[in-house]
Formats: sequence, structure tokens, C-alpha cells
Amino acid sequence: MATASMKPAGASLFNYYSKQKMAQQCSESTNSLQFSMRHMNLQDAPQLSQEPRPHMRALRPRALDLSSQPSQEIQSTPDYLTPQEQQFRMDYEPSSMQLDDDTSRSPVVSPRVQKRPRPLRILPPGSVDEECSSQSLSQRSMGEPSTCSKALSGRPPIPKLREVQPPMPRNPYLVRAEDDNHVFQASQSCLNRGGYSRYHWDYHQEAEMGHGNFSKVYRAVHRLTGVAYAIKTNRIPITTLQMRNMWLNEMQALAAVQTHPHIVALHDAWFEPDIRGDAEQAYLKLELCGESLRDIFKRRVQLKEPDVLEMLRQMASALKRIHELGMVHLDIKPDNIYLASASGSISSGASSGPVYKLGDFGLAMMQGGQRAGTSEGDVKYLAPEALKSRDFLTSGLADRLDIFALGASAYELLRGSELPKNGQPYHDIRAGKIFLPGSSQRLVALLKKMMAPDPAQRPTADQLLKTPLLNPGSQLQSQPSSQLQLSQ
Repeated sequence: MATASMKPAGASLFNYYSKQKMAQQCSESTNSLQFSMRHMNLQDAPQLSQEPRPHMRALRPRALDLSSQPSQEIQSTPDYLTPQEQQFRMDYEPSSMQLDDDTSRSPVVSPRVQKRPRPLRILPPGSVDEECSSQSLSQRSMGEPSTCSKALSGRPPIPKLREVQPPMPRNPYLVRAEDDNHVFQASQSCLNRGGYSRYHWDYHQEAEMGHGNFSKVYRAVHRLTGVAYAIKTNRIPITTLQMRNMWLNEMQALAAVQTHPHIVALHDAWFEPDIRGDAEQAYLKLELCGESLRDIFKRRVQLKEPDVLEMLRQMASALKRIHELGMVHLDIKPDNIYLASASGSISSGASSGPVYKLGDFGLAMMQGGQRAGTSEGDVKYLAPEALKSRDFLTSGLADRLDIFALGASAYELLRGSELPKNGQPYHDIRAGKIFLPGSSQRLVALLKKMMAPDPAQRPTADQLLKTPLLNPGSQLQSQPSSQLQLSQ
């Protein structure tokens, strides 16, 4: 009866086991919480009761009292999210921003660490800095210590800009070669320059004065001085080295005959890139002259015999200067003979006539040398030996080509009509058949000598100047019998 009374029966038995299980769970939770609190150094945490609670909400832990914990102002919580290389060090002096290992841990480079480039100084030749740098370099190459104060400062030498000099070809008309064989020197192009145009920047182009097959001549005024010049330039853009050499040949030949009172003065010459494309333009700054004899001829102005004789005398003086240098012009014609000034005029019978000047040295060359171009000049004024063979330049009588062309030009001006370009009248003139009914016999005889079929029978420029017809003050008795007697 006692044993039966100690065991609960029915619903009371179920409740008994439920309470036992709940008490066991509460005991396990309390033990784990106390373990965690001891691990977190919470020694003052109150002990929880081991008694089971009737509801699960009562199992929540009590609020922790951290007032008794040590202060956290000294110790900092480590940052496990920020990368190590982005953490800044705070143990530097305010006056120094550079780290011990000379390496910044910041992802952005500090602007104080960057070095500003020093400006380069272009020193003139022979300066102290140049001597110092050359001395230090020479001593370092020999293994000796440098005595230069700037070299001992530890600064690197300042690089100096090297000036690129343009090509300077030899002028064969002024400086002869050792073998006396003229070979024209080619000059490289200047296309590496910028788009700057010296002609359009320095000169104001006013009007075109004339043009030929290869060139144009403009009247241009210098913008700073207001002086007018004749600027000659190429009509076709220069695209080959041969074309460039033709213009360079004219520049050098015209420069060699300066200064002569009856030759057009050359003031300057240069090449520059063509703004229209990959080509070049050549410019010759020439003396501004008046109209040419071709312009006078087109206006139907009949030249008198004294005017033609004065023109022959002045052109013979110019040819003497050219031939003494070993050159030949090869383009003597009325188109290239100009009045000295725009105000000049043809005056007949006056004591002092107009001043004529010879220009256009584009076909000039050395006697027996190579030609820069392939043109042989205007066919109307071409000597007969030039039609037979191309060896006339090496025959030793190349200067007589200019004498023939000068005589043909005078014959055309006195004739009043253009010379024929071909046909039988063309060959009759080269055979010596010249007719000028309105001129004196002395002048006709002089022209026949100048246009003789045999070049050896033609006078030289010096002999032409000594003839009584062009130089009335000369004495025929002083001339040798081998010279010309044109007064008969």
C-alpha cells in the first residue's frame, strides 16, 4: 500500500516526467551561460538559479553590467576589415612626412614627395657651364676627380640642344673643284620644316609682272621696310630633286655674277614647303626692274638704231662678266633684258640712254660642265651648232652661243617682227642671210658677224666691246690684225 502511494498515477505521472526533463534542460543552459561569462572575464555576473522555469521566455540571460570593466580608451579594438597596407602609421613627426623605409603606405602618392622637373638652360658656346661640363666629363672618363664646383655638387649635367644645320652645297661658279670638273651638287629637301611661309609672312604680294614656262614673277612689298622687290618663284611645284637643282643652279649662278651694273641684282633666295601639298617653292628676291624688251616689242614700239647699239654694248659688258667666270647664259633673248627701273624709257638720240639689265639665269652653266636642266633655250635664238650636236657645250666655244642669241635679239628688235621658229626662213637666218633695209651697213655687218654659221668666226664679248661701233673712243690701230675689222 505504501509503494503504490509513492508513484503518481495517470495524468500526474506524465506531469512528473515533464517537469524532470524541463529541469534538466534548464540546468544545461545555465551551465553553458556561466561558461561563456567566465570566458569573457565577467566574474561579477550573478549566478542563475538552478530551478526550472515554467516558461521558455524566462531562459533569457540577464543584462550584463559592464560598469566594473576596465576602460577601453587605452586599448583599441583591432580592425580586421581594412587591408594592412591601407592602415596609416601615426608615429611620425609633424615636420617630416616621409616614412622610415621611404615607401608610402597610402594608395595616393603624396604631392610633397614628387620632384618638379628643372627647366633646361640653353647656354651659349664657350660659357662657363659648358667648360665645366666638358671638364668634368673628360676627368671622369680618365678616372680623375673633377675640379669643377658644379660637377662636385652631384647634379646631373644639363642636356644641351643640338642645332641641326641645313645643307650648304658648294657653289661651282665661285669655288672651283680640284679636278676642275663641274658636277652639280644636289641639295636635300627642306620639307621637314613647319607650315610657316616666309614669303607670305614677310612680303605683301601686289601683282604679277610676268610668267614663263617654269616661273612667275610678282611685285611684292616688304612689310617692315615698304621696299618693293621682284619675287620670282616656280610655276610648277617642286617635287623632284632635279627640279630643285635647277632652281638652286639659278640662285648660285646669279649670286656669282654680283654685282654688275647690267645684271639684275639678287638680294636673297630660299626654299620653303608648298602649302598646297608635299612639294616645295623656290623664291628669288630680285631687283625690281621696269618692263622687258619683249613688252616694248609687243606695244609696237620701234626701237631706233642708237637704242639697239646701246643695248648691245651693255649686254656685251654683262656677257664679258659671265664668260670671265667660265659661265654661259644660254637664254639671251628680249624677254630677259629689262629696263633698269619702272620710270626708265627708251630715249633716242640722247647722250645717256636707258640702262638695261640681264636676268633669268635658269639655264646658266659652266662651260664644259653638266647641266642642271634639259632645256636648250628658246629655239628662235638658238645657234646652228646646237641643232647639229649636243657636244657644242664641250667644244670650247660655248660662249659664242650667247653671242649668237644676242645678235638674233637685236635683229628681231630692228626688224619689227618675230623671228621664225622653223621652216626655210629659220635656216636662212642661220646661214647668214640678214636684211635690214632701214639700218646702216655697219650695224648689219656687225649682226652678221655675231650670227655667223661658224662659231669660231663670231666675236667674243670682249672683242664686241672694243668694236668702234659700240665703243667710238677705241682706236682700230691698237687692235691686232687678227681681231675683227667691223667698220669696213
